[in-house]
Amino acid sequence: MYGIQIPKHDTEGRVLTAEYEKFYLVGVYVPNAGEKLKRVEYRVNEWDRDFRGYLEALEKEKPVILAGDLNVCHQEIDIYDPKGKHKNPGFSP
Repeated sequence: MYGIQIPKHDTEGRVLTAEYEKFYLVGVYVPNAGEKLKRVEYRVNEWDRDFRGYLEALEKEKPVILAGDLNVCHQEIDIYDPKGKHKNPGFSP
């Protein structure tokens, strides 16, 4: 299945879900927050919330494996040349 079945999001990120006998495999490219974090509110309050709901709905049927580019770094080791990037999309406090 392509997308998460919410039209406003299905043009933003890329989600592909494959159903197997014992689990779902979800591959995703999550939209980033944009230059100067101008879209961080959309990302956090809409996309992330609805994507989580999608995954939780799948999980009610069988386990879910999530893989892909989440456009977020947890630690400096997770990004190339982290100096000066702390306010960039995906690597902000």
